[in-house]
Amino acid sequence: MGDFTIKLYPILLLALIFTSCSLQNRNNKNLPVLTDTLTTKSAREKFKSNLYENTIQKNLSKPLNDSTEKYWNDALNAMELVDDSNHAYISKFRFALINFDQRSPAFQRSLLEAVYVLYPQEFLKEVLNIVHNTTNPKIFAIGINYLLNKNANDNEYYRALMENKFPDCNDNPILFSLSNYLEKPMPKLVEERPPLVDLLSADFGEGNTVIFSLQRVDRDFTGIVLVRKPDGKFVRNNDGTIFNVPQLARARTNLPDYITNGNTPQGIFSIQGVDVSKDESIGRTTNIQLIMPFETTKTLFIHSTNSADTSWNLQSYKNLLPTSWQNYFPIYGTYYAGKAGRTEIIAHGTTIDPSFFKGKSFYPISPTLGCLCTKEIWSEDNGNRLLSDQQALADAFNSTGNLKGYLVVVDLDNKKMPVTVNEVVMQILKAEKRFNNNLTSNKI
Repeated sequence: MGDFTIKLYPILLLALIFTSCSLQNRNNKNLPVLTDTLTTKSAREKFKSNLYENTIQKNLSKPLNDSTEKYWNDALNAMELVDDSNHAYISKFRFALINFDQRSPAFQRSLLEAVYVLYPQEFLKEVLNIVHNTTNPKIFAIGINYLLNKNANDNEYYRALMENKFPDCNDNPILFSLSNYLEKPMPKLVEERPPLVDLLSADFGEGNTVIFSLQRVDRDFTGIVLVRKPDGKFVRNNDGTIFNVPQLARARTNLPDYITNGNTPQGIFSIQGVDVSKDESIGRTTNIQLIMPFETTKTLFIHSTNSADTSWNLQSYKNLLPTSWQNYFPIYGTYYAGKAGRTEIIAHGTTIDPSFFKGKSFYPISPTLGCLCTKEIWSEDNGNRLLSDQQALADAFNSTGNLKGYLVVVDLDNKKMPVTVNEVVMQILKAEKRFNNNLTSNKI
């Protein structure tokens, strides 16, 4: 079902302003009852046992050939979910990498993705060989990112290799994005970020609700999500504090945003309303439906009534941004990710067993395949939903009175800590004042 689907469940069934959200939002005192039996302790233990014994061990025991690729692929997905870098499988992965050119393109991508996640240092020689021989831009990009984990200072060499192998690389959205980040890696780029207040106060079209997801460059750390009403005011809790909940923009792979199953792209998403997922790993809490450029027509993306205005171009996207942000390359992430073919990235909750991520900085939120994910806690006894930041977000969104607009993802900086509302509260207040002044000026 695309980027936002967690692949394993279908396979296996698989103080005032300066405070955070108020307790009534975070504790969900009036939370509607939802039950998911897959979240009970017994169901999770059964799932975990089946995952290790059958999906991973049994499938990887099969010899790798054309008819068993699908079993290996299931195993790779499972190992990514649980971060199972068992060294007992090193020889199997090495065999698969050495015989890489014998495998289907889809399996090649899955294999290289799994290697990137599970064995970041073990296969440098094999991956370098793949990079030199592949003619697939996506495979090349994943391989280069793998090699950069070890050789972060070899950017110029890899860029020259890319330009030699792919003379038209600037015409390919994946290679164009890779080239830009090789020229200036994201930790350096974010130092050039334009003023946040300019983005927070931008109109994005009259009458639209705008959700802002403020993240770190290092997506191991959670960001926060804020909701701005059509009148420019940010949604408040009942006690007057600014509504916000933690939100994770990290993919299981932690690959760059221009690669399928990579991190959530920075930039502008178009909100197309809300829905309830049929995917069991997402659960039945209301999600927010998002689309990227090229995923649909420009008319639908910009909420236009002009049916003739359908073709996508960079200027159409650029026009949505405030002037100060129009030359900041990272904010075009959704444009190039959409052009590269990424789809179905949404903002949702999770029913995934959080024990898989114990010890991670983003625990207990689940990394996804590129979506924005919020925390949900479910009872191990009866499967009832006990806490839902996703429901709080959906309620805040619903309170604006307009379920269409935009969601904007932006990395603030490269600090190694979760984002808090205290860091941005002054920019929020300035943005509200500026938006109101601009509104007043336009009416005069």
